[in-house]
Amino acid sequence: MGIFRRCMEFEVDEDEEGRVYLVGTLLDTRLGQTVHHMVIRATVDLVDGRIHSLKGEMPHVPHPDCRHALSTLERLVGEEIKPGFTQLVRDVVGSPDGCTHLAVLVTNLGHVSVQGRGALLVHRFGGGEEAVRLMRDQALRLGIMGSCYTWRDGGPLMMQMREETGE
Repeated sequence: MGIFRRCMEFEVDEDEEGRVYLVGTLLDTRLGQTVHHMVIRATVDLVDGRIHSLKGEMPHVPHPDCRHALSTLERLVGEEIKPGFTQLVRDVVGSPDGCTHLAVLVTNLGHVSVQGRGALLVHRFGGGEEAVRLMRDQALRLGIMGSCYTWRDGGPLMMQMREETGE
C-alpha cells in the first residue's frame, strides 16, 4: 500500500445508435482510504467527435459540495473532441465552478475517445478502404499526422494510408 494511489480506467463500446459510448472511472486512495471515486459516461459521434451526452456521478468525494462540479459537464455537450479540447475542459470543468480531478478524468476521456473511434472504425469496416479513409480524415482533422514518429510524413503508416486510399 502506497501513501497515495490514482487509478483511471476507461471502456469504449458502441451504443444502439452507432455512436461511441465511453465510461471513465477515477479512483483516488490516500493511506488506503478512498478520497475520490468519480464516474463519467459519454456518447460521442464516430466521425466528428461531437459530444452528444456527458454525465457523471461521484460515489465518493471528500466534501459533499464537490458534487456541484458535475453541473459543468453539461457545458461540454455539443462540443467536438479535437485540438483545443484539453484547454476547453480546463476552462470549463477545471474552473472554480468545477473540479480539477473531474477535469483530469474528462481530458483523458477525450484522448480515449480518439482511440476508441479508431477502433470502432476498424470494427465496423474491417481493415478496408473505407476505414482507412475515415481514419485518415480523422487524423487530419485532429492534427495527428506529424504528431509523433509513427504518424510522421513519409513514414510507413502514412505511405500505407496513401497507398490504400489511392493518393
